[in-house]
Amino acid sequence: MADIDDYEDDAMQYAPDRRLLHYTSAALLSVLLLMAAILLWNRMVISIKSGEAGVLYSFFTGTDQGNIYGEGVHLIWPWNTMHIYDVRFQTREQTYSLLTNGGLAVNLKVAIRYQPDIRMLPLLHVAVGPDYLEKVVFPETEAALRRAVGQYGPEEVYTSHRGFLETVVVGSLSKMENRYIIVDDVLVKSVDLPNTVRDAIERKLALHEEEKAFQYRLSIEQKEAERKRIEAQGIQTYQQIIAKSLNPDLLRWQGVQATRDLATSPNAKTVVIGAGKDGLPLILGGDR
Repeated sequence: MADIDDYEDDAMQYAPDRRLLHYTSAALLSVLLLMAAILLWNRMVISIKSGEAGVLYSFFTGTDQGNIYGEGVHLIWPWNTMHIYDVRFQTREQTYSLLTNGGLAVNLKVAIRYQPDIRMLPLLHVAVGPDYLEKVVFPETEAALRRAVGQYGPEEVYTSHRGFLETVVVGSLSKMENRYIIVDDVLVKSVDLPNTVRDAIERKLALHEEEKAFQYRLSIEQKEAERKRIEAQGIQTYQQIIAKSLNPDLLRWQGVQATRDLATSPNAKTVVIGAGKDGLPLILGGDR
């Protein structure tokens, strides 16, 4: 009986210690779990913003090619990785040094508007990766520009063929969709030529504009000369028609009418009838 009593006394003595150890273990485990959650929060809780899409890479199975993760919050295992892509239209500028058909070097500054094909995003991630701009877009654009610029001279590239050049380049880059990238447009922002070549082209263009202005002025003068010729022919024809109807009796009658009008005028002073040649009235005096 004494041994049993001693055992019960020992059990009652160590019971608080076991409870304290249990609480301490639970608290320590909670702290460890909290720290792990804090440390792994960014790897487990993935936020995909508007205009973005995600591709999941699993440590055990590789890239998940069957799912594209849209905007929102996603929970993943900490040993997996979510690769986030911007799927909006983006614009990047790049400068290329190219050769014309005559071997002259020109520098083209272009703006490329592109976006990844969201339908093929997992395939893009597997085949190219997130740095597809440097690996595909820029090199393919340079190759298309070299083919297009090599067909023209420096003046054509510098002036009228620039819009056509953009069309050719965009048409060539349409094949890039096979690499899961969409190139919407390529805009030529500036063309830099050697100073001597640029000055020569600008002088030629200025002279061409002056020639067109001279041709325009010459055309105006020719039309004015034609107008005066037609006017002179009209006056001549009028005079010929009037000359056929004039005779001495009509002229005397017109003289009488003019004399009467002058006689009734407040400025008329002296009228001498029959003093002029052919008996026409002679008017003397004035309003003073």
